[in-house]
Amino acid sequence: MKIGYCSPFNPMKSGISDFSEELVFALAKYAEIVIFSPVVPEKKDILETFEVHPLSDLDKSEIRDSLDHIVYHVGNNIHYHGAIVEMLEKYPGIVELHELGLHHLAAARTLEARGKEAYLDMVRYCHGERGVKIAQAFFDGNAGAPWNDHALDMCMARPYIEQATGVIVHAEMIKQMVLGIRPQVPVVNIILHSLDITDEPEELRRRCREVLGLPQEKLILGSFGFATSAKRILPTLDALARLKESGQDFLYVLVGEVEKGISIKKELESRNLTDRVTVTGFATLDDFKHYLGACDLCLNLRYPTQGESSASLHRMLGMGKPAVVTDVGTFADYPDDVVLKVRHDQHEVEDIYQALIQLTKKKDELRRRSAASIQFAKEHCDLLKNAEMYAEFFQQVKDGTWQADYEDELITRLCEAGLTEEDYLRHVFEESKPLLANA
Repeated sequence: MKIGYCSPFNPMKSGISDFSEELVFALAKYAEIVIFSPVVPEKKDILETFEVHPLSDLDKSEIRDSLDHIVYHVGNNIHYHGAIVEMLEKYPGIVELHELGLHHLAAARTLEARGKEAYLDMVRYCHGERGVKIAQAFFDGNAGAPWNDHALDMCMARPYIEQATGVIVHAEMIKQMVLGIRPQVPVVNIILHSLDITDEPEELRRRCREVLGLPQEKLILGSFGFATSAKRILPTLDALARLKESGQDFLYVLVGEVEKGISIKKELESRNLTDRVTVTGFATLDDFKHYLGACDLCLNLRYPTQGESSASLHRMLGMGKPAVVTDVGTFADYPDDVVLKVRHDQHEVEDIYQALIQLTKKKDELRRRSAASIQFAKEHCDLLKNAEMYAEFFQQVKDGTWQADYEDELITRLCEAGLTEEDYLRHVFEESKPLLANA
C-alpha cells in the first residue's frame, strides 16, 4: 500500500512535526510512505529514507493517482495546516484530527482572510443560527471570542470531517463527537504514541538530572510546551506559592517559551517564587526530554481546550511521571489512578495545591502512580502497536471493510433517530443509552 503523508515537519516547530517524524518510520514497516510537506524536512534521515515532495505536488495527477490513500494531518495553526486543508478540499482523503475545535484555523481562513460574513457563513454551516447568535454577540462587544469561550462546543471541524474518506482521532471523546457530525464515516481512535517508555524511572531521573546539573534529592516539578494562559500557568504559580508557604522545598521548571501576554518575571516576583522556578525558553527535543525525565511529577493543564490530545502528556506517562491534568475534554478520559484531575473553575488553585500535596506528602504516592503511568503507556502508547493499527485502518478503508463497533452503531442509531444535540451529548457522557428504547 502506498500512502501520501501530508504533515508539517521540522523546521516547523510543532508537536505534530515531532509526532510525524517518529510515526513515519514505524508506518514504513507496513506501507510505502511518500511525504508531502509545506517545508523541506530538515532531518537528514527523513530525506534519505522517504520520497519527499512539496505539498503542491499533489496537484500532479500522475503523483496523486499512484497513491492508495492521502492522509492529511490537521491541527489548529493556519501557518502549518492552512495549505494542508486546502489540498484536502481539492483531493479528499483520510483526515487525522489532532484536535476537534479548529476554531482558530477556521477564523484565520475566513474572518482574517475574507471578512466577517465569510466567518459567519462558516459558523452557520457548522452550528446554525445558534452559532451565529454567539458569534454576533462577540462582534457586538457583548461576549468573548467564540474560539476562546466556546472552543469545544462550537468546534469547526465539520467541513474536514465531511470531506474525509476516513478519520483518525486520538481520544474516545473526539471519536464520538466525529460520529455525531457524520455517523457513517470510518473512524478509529489511536492514542498518541510515546517513544519514551521506560522500565527504570528512577535511573532515568538520576541520569537526566546529572546531564542537566540538577540536584538529585530535590523535588522537581515541571510544565512543558509553549506556555500560554490556556496552559493555566498563573493558577499553577498561585498553587506553587502556597506549596512554598507550606514549607515544601521544590524546583519548578517551565520548559518552553512563554507567551508575550504573560510577564513571567513579574509574576514570579509578585509570588516570591523567583528562587523556586526556572524558565528555560525554547528547548530542543533532547533538552525537553531531559527536563521531563528529571521531574518527579508534571502539570499538564489545559483550559479552554480545543479538543486536543497531548503528546507531552504521553511522554510524561511513558517516563513514569505522575501528571496533574484539567478535568475537561479529552483529558477527562484518562484513568484516575494514572492522572490527577483538577477543576478549571473557582476551585482550580485549591485543586492544584491539593493534588501537589497528595503527590508530595503521601508516602509512596509518587511511586505508585509512576508505575500506573508506565503501565498505561505500555498498553496504549507503544509506537509499533499503534503503527499496526494505522495500517489495519488504511486497509479497511481501502477495501471498504471497516465496521463500526457496538458503541459506534449505538451512536449512529441515536443520530438517525433524530434525537437532539443535548440527547447526543448525554450519550457521550454515558447517560443516554435508555433513550434508544424510546427513540
